[in-house]
Amino acid sequence: MKKLLLLGWCLSCLFACQSEQESDSELDPEITEALDSLAEKGPPQVVLESRGAVGSYIGAFDGEVIVYEKNPTATNLINITIHEFRDGKVKGQSIVAGKDRPFFGTYTEDRSNYIIKVTEPGDDKHDGHFDFTLDTLEYVMTGKWYCNDPGVAVPVRSYVLKKRDFKYVAEYMLTEDIVGAEFYDPTNQTEKYEAVTADVLTVNASTDELEEKDIENMYQGDLEVIRNTIYARHGYSFRNRRMRYLFDNFVKWYIPVSVDVRHKLTVIEKQNIELIKRYEKHADKYYDEYSR
Repeated sequence: MKKLLLLGWCLSCLFACQSEQESDSELDPEITEALDSLAEKGPPQVVLESRGAVGSYIGAFDGEVIVYEKNPTATNLINITIHEFRDGKVKGQSIVAGKDRPFFGTYTEDRSNYIIKVTEPGDDKHDGHFDFTLDTLEYVMTGKWYCNDPGVAVPVRSYVLKKRDFKYVAEYMLTEDIVGAEFYDPTNQTEKYEAVTADVLTVNASTDELEEKDIENMYQGDLEVIRNTIYARHGYSFRNRRMRYLFDNFVKWYIPVSVDVRHKLTVIEKQNIELIKRYEKHADKYYDEYSR
């Protein structure tokens, strides 16, 4: 009896093994190859792109070494945009003070941070290289920039930038922050200065079709600000210090993303720009006095 039971158990094992082998042999060869490939590669690796680190980082570009005798701009608003991280290489662009410069370089990983070194092309006097750390948890970029030409007015700058997304919003308005702000004028040696008035808060040249009565009594500086607010809404990076100082320092929604936005202007905006320019040429200037 025991022999019969042992024989039955052996036969059942044999059939089970045979069935398993037949089941395995029924797998599609392509599926088998794909499974083998995945097994060799192991679990998927976490890459920088998946952490949302690609994008624009905005903030103050502060002079750390400044030669005041050369009429420097101590601080500008900069946009450092990362386009791609791949195989230890990084590429992107910097947009600041009316300049748009590409850069290329390398990155290494240090826990949640990435240590990045990138270089601008070098065919512009103000090109240089950036060394910075990118925190991929907080999306904060901290570092320094070194100009290739140590003889410029500001050869070294530092920055702490936060990630921000640009979006054109026609309804964006200026705020009280800009009222009373001084227009840049290095030639002014008097006790008075040209200033922005509250009139800049009264019209929106991106949404409303302006009429002569809306602007005919405005000061020249206010008209200039209203006109350039159109460009600012599109992310124009101002080369002109007179406008750059105002938008960099007094307009919180402003993000420089381009050095040419003419092709993005709407029909209403183009019409308003032409109207404002006609009055801007002949308007009076508004002056305030420095506090004593």
